[in-house]
Amino acid sequence: MPQPTLLINAGGASQRMGQPKALLPAPWGDQLEGAQPLIRHIAARLQPLAGDVLVITNDEAIAKAVMPLGARCLPDRLPAAGPLGGLATGLAEIEGWCICVACDLPFVQPALFRHLCRLATDDWDAVVPFIANRHEPLHALYHRRCLPAIEAALQSGRRRMDSFLPQVRTCFVLEAEVRVIDPDLKSFVNINTPDEWASARNFLPGQIVF
Repeated sequence: MPQPTLLINAGGASQRMGQPKALLPAPWGDQLEGAQPLIRHIAARLQPLAGDVLVITNDEAIAKAVMPLGARCLPDRLPAAGPLGGLATGLAEIEGWCICVACDLPFVQPALFRHLCRLATDDWDAVVPFIANRHEPLHALYHRRCLPAIEAALQSGRRRMDSFLPQVRTCFVLEAEVRVIDPDLKSFVNINTPDEWASARNFLPGQIVF
């Protein structure tokens, strides 16, 4: 497949964190010298897999944080629709596949996304991990072909990130397959609260195997 676009969804309000999650300093040891915004850390890890980087955000500080990586930034045209609106905004700007990732997944692993990319053939419109009996739609691949189904879901008031998946050809990647690459499923650890952030900081960069 041609290189996908890396689409980072950073349009949320971070209400439970009390500050923009995307701008939290990474890495997470006691020594924060050389730390960078979390969103730049995520983008830098996944950028080698992508043709370009597209960030959906209404926050100028977040846009500035990814500027050194040459990322394009777009305002979320449907900010009240949550991350599904951000995905719709991004897919409207691309022609093929995108790697869709949230801005609060500090332990994303390029190797896992590389595997998901190998599954993104013309037989499918979406490639979505299925972990602990639930979808992981903010760590997935989507083709622009999904856009009509997403827009239909939003127009009918369905805003769950996975609400459109039954209407598109979805390749579900089961947990056992994911664990071959990411045995501890750290890729799906997200940061929503100060307590979760404090827990994540216990993992020093040297202790994390990507």
